[in-house]
Amino acid sequence: MNRWIGVAILPLALWACEASEPTVAAVPPERAAALYLEHCAICHGEAGDGRGPRRGSLHERPTDFRRKDWRDGRTLAELRKVIREGRPGTDMPAWRTLPDADIAGLAEYVLSLGAAPSARTER
Repeated sequence: MNRWIGVAILPLALWACEASEPTVAAVPPERAAALYLEHCAICHGEAGDGRGPRRGSLHERPTDFRRKDWRDGRTLAELRKVIREGRPGTDMPAWRTLPDADIAGLAEYVLSLGAAPSARTER
């Protein structure tokens, strides 16, 4: 009987291992800010307001990371995935060449943009 319990539990244990993403230490905030300016600000704007210089040539307006309705419910894991894989069918590119620590730092930085005092003012 114990053997059958093990057979039933093993697939669940394997699924849990696949579902959980390994924790990666993020680069320091200063490095994340520099990465954001280098890779993201051209579309999303230096302040994360979606008003980067390239926004006019895009099919959709870039995300305004300062909006509370965008931030609510977002997870770091979700943001890391979007940064790594991009958004197919949109102008959001995949940044597969960036190291995991850079992507983790970018995800944290993007979420922090909405917490900035200047982000609390509405347009």
